[in-house]
Amino acid sequence: MGNLSKTRILVEGAIMIALATVLSYIKFFDLPQGGSITFEMLPLVVMGLRHGPKWGALTGFVHGLIQMILGFSNVLYCNTLLSQAGCILLDYLLAFSVLGLACVFKKMVKNQFAGCLVGAFVVGLLRFVCSFLSGWLLWGSYAPEGQSAYMYSLIYNGSYMIPNIIILVIIIAIIYKINPRIFSKQ
Repeated sequence: MGNLSKTRILVEGAIMIALATVLSYIKFFDLPQGGSITFEMLPLVVMGLRHGPKWGALTGFVHGLIQMILGFSNVLYCNTLLSQAGCILLDYLLAFSVLGLACVFKKMVKNQFAGCLVGAFVVGLLRFVCSFLSGWLLWGSYAPEGQSAYMYSLIYNGSYMIPNIIILVIIIAIIYKINPRIFSKQ
């Protein structure tokens, strides 16, 4: 890959990070302890589908760093250094990095359209797993009396992540039907 190609991908990644950051502020639903319904995941997944796991995960990772910096007060709610590290990893770095791995699951399906949808769906589920684990292991104290931290996290995180995943897959399908070339390297 030539320097021009790398530069183009870096610029595209920066644009996708900026777009994801802006989209993170356009919220259709916002939960009291964090989590919202947005289009934030879309640019990160598209980056992964277009340029592979290395560039996709890097783009997601940088976006996660930016989200962490913008919402660092959330990390400070954790009482111990270990729980703060878990929060940084599960709520920010891993949660957004996995979105860039959509191409890995895209390649498992022969049909490119179906592969894009499967890739988007699976990485959405992986992000949900990060949120679920964080809610269960770190934020379980917010569970209502009589409800397990496990069930609380499943319900709480599912209430916004499932709609986010559905929206992501639908938008990927619409974009693909309009212009399939968007999901392949140029």
